[in-house]
Amino acid sequence: MNGAGRSWAAVALFALLVSAPFWDKPFHVDEPFFLAIADQIRTDPRHPLAFDYNWYGRLVPMASINNTPPLLGYLLAGAWQLTGGREWAMRLCLFPLDLVSAWALLLLAARFLKRPLLPTLIVLAAPAYLIDMNHLMAEKLMAAFVFPAIYALVRGVDEDRPRWFWASSALLAGALLSKYAAVFAVVPIAVYARRRGVPMKRLLAYLAAAGAPVALYVLSNRAWDAAWEVTARSSQLLTASWPHKLRSLAAFLGGCGVVTALWPLSVLRRRAAVLACSAAALALFLPFLDLAPLVRPVDRFTGWLFAAGGLSGLWVLSRDGRSDEGWALWTPWVWAVLLLQACLYWSVMARQMMFLLPPMVFGLAARMERERAPAQSRRILSVSLAGTLGLSLCLSIVDYQYASAQKSLALEVRRDYLDSGRRVWHAAHWGLQHYLKAAGAMQIDWARGGWDAVRPGEAAVVSRVNSNARPMLSPRLADVKEWRVGTPIPLRLMSGWSGEGGFYSNVAGFLPYSLSAEPLDEFRIVEFR
Repeated sequence: MNGAGRSWAAVALFALLVSAPFWDKPFHVDEPFFLAIADQIRTDPRHPLAFDYNWYGRLVPMASINNTPPLLGYLLAGAWQLTGGREWAMRLCLFPLDLVSAWALLLLAARFLKRPLLPTLIVLAAPAYLIDMNHLMAEKLMAAFVFPAIYALVRGVDEDRPRWFWASSALLAGALLSKYAAVFAVVPIAVYARRRGVPMKRLLAYLAAAGAPVALYVLSNRAWDAAWEVTARSSQLLTASWPHKLRSLAAFLGGCGVVTALWPLSVLRRRAAVLACSAAALALFLPFLDLAPLVRPVDRFTGWLFAAGGLSGLWVLSRDGRSDEGWALWTPWVWAVLLLQACLYWSVMARQMMFLLPPMVFGLAARMERERAPAQSRRILSVSLAGTLGLSLCLSIVDYQYASAQKSLALEVRRDYLDSGRRVWHAAHWGLQHYLKAAGAMQIDWARGGWDAVRPGEAAVVSRVNSNARPMLSPRLADVKEWRVGTPIPLRLMSGWSGEGGFYSNVAGFLPYSLSAEPLDEFRIVEFR
């Protein structure tokens, strides 16, 4: 096996080893949303959104809240038919998508780096990538299209190979049909193509071909209405304020990849630039910009550290990296993702920020290759890979334990209440919503009475973190069974108490993860009188 073959095998083996232990994780976060579409497709494939669904607290037509094309739903429906819906088998069925994404990243890195393997493995090991790519969500499918699309464009342009160029257009079309957020790729593709001399007419034809399928879908289904509604509604949240959004973007920029916070400080030689980025990060985390009544010093320091490194990385790519061969690709790529998160996406979240990890890591690795001896560079990369993977595995275990606790709670509710004929209501979200519904519990609907729909003798399940609930009226309570779910690993992806972890949405905090020993969640089973 030659060097390239060994690299491909190493990437595939690495992806398998770090993801397989978490394949049996219960369905979590937004996976139930896409599984609901898949279930509808299994019964009526011609009308994937023709059903009602309660995701935001009210039972409404799915077409009014779905802001993603249904391509993933068809893929999940096929996997469901093959596996019977078992978690580990469903994830195994979609694992080839992870391999496609990983190999595309390796091929892309190899065009700009002399030693591409370790930087590629670092991207795969980063917290945002490792955790999010193991979910059955649209980002997995989008990545399997968008990374090959960018690689094919680079190869087609650099080698003047029309087949690769137009293959890239087709792949980009697939990415846009997977998730609208793939539109970020238009910016680096267009900038790189123009700087490499692609005529404007040819580039416009490329973009027209890539955008035509999703444009046809949006126009024929009025799909833009739902996407815009989600964005408009979220813009009214307090966490949509620009101070919170900017500090979240800066913290996620550094923290989602770990090395994206640490490497820039080692390759940025201009002391004035380091001080300027550190000062800008400090300004973002001044107390008067806090949304929470009390931000812990450890979270403020973590946010500043992540932001200082992330902003320094932006400086390296945007200013000091102009002489690098990949500058015309990496810099517009990073800025496109940041602008999408800042201006169009409803929340800052790791699963979107993960798409700027490849350009950040590869761009900084190119700078390191140029400035350091191969042996020294290899040592830095090896230590970085070990540290990043160690942190990501710890976070993955925490996430796994939280998802498992939700499924265990649903099984307990079925055993102790539902199997004996008791009616149980819930105001849960994410995976807990999925498993309680499967157990037979009823979901609270704010448009149909809310808590008033619960009758004496019935029970309700609520949680502190994973909830779409409004407070209950305490005089109606007869008995409350309460417990907190914890883990000895002092890291939290989503905070519900004093931390600032907001991995799945910065609505919960401005950090991608928080150093904290707070509970993962607090569950209550409430019996009404």
